Amino acid sequence: MPLMEAALRCEYLGQEIINRWNFLATGTPATVSLSFALASAMGLLYDEVIPHYPNPGYYATISALQTNAMLWREIVTKDVYSVTDFYTAPFIHGEAGSAAGTSSSPIMAYGFRTNRVVANIARGTKRFGGVPESALGEGGVIESAALTAMVSVADLMGEVLTYDDEGNTLSFAPCIVSKEQYTTPSGKKAYRYYSTFAAQSAHIASGIAWEPYTQVRGQASRQYGKGA
Repeated sequence: MPLMEAALRCEYLGQEIINRWNFLATGTPATVSLSFALASAMGLLYDEVIPHYPNPGYYATISALQTNAMLWREIVTKDVYSVTDFYTAPFIHGEAGSAAGTSSSPIMAYGFRTNRVVANIARGTKRFGGVPESALGEGGVIESAALTAMVSVADLMGEVLTYDDEGNTLSFAPCIVSKEQYTTPSGKKAYRYYSTFAAQSAHIASGIAWEPYTQVRGQASRQYGKGA
């Protein structure tokens, strides 16, 4: 059961914004890689024939919350424990948020959290920038229309995604990963995946559900001059 990672890179008002998700994959690929199948199942690959992004899909659903100052740059998917199974796709069709309104500061974000399914792994959290000022009410409470859209994002992030590989179904179940703490050469604390899937598997929470926070969240690491 491969552990997959999807890393989304965006840019907002000159600040780099990165969000990551993890999935447990099942099924044996026939004609595509797991990494390609995941990017497609997430709705992050542009269909040149129609042309469009799948809706519902991660791009269509998340970007609907964001102003056009949020520029989508690149998606990178990979099998964490494979050196060959990875896939990178740039966003080259002017992908950006579509919510109307004046863009708020990079430190403002829509917030989401998961339920807690095991005692030794904390809730997962997610922050999406690009919040329009019109989405915020008094005291930073999310307005009802934006909150409804946030519920759609939460529901989507909790779904098991599938890809039809010529009749062979590949599935991707969302999960939360607790990483290994280590000390960098400079003496700082950092986190990384455990060295093997066998070791990491004791630190994975599956069967998760997401819910939105009803107030805007702060993300100090994304303030001007800092980045992700």
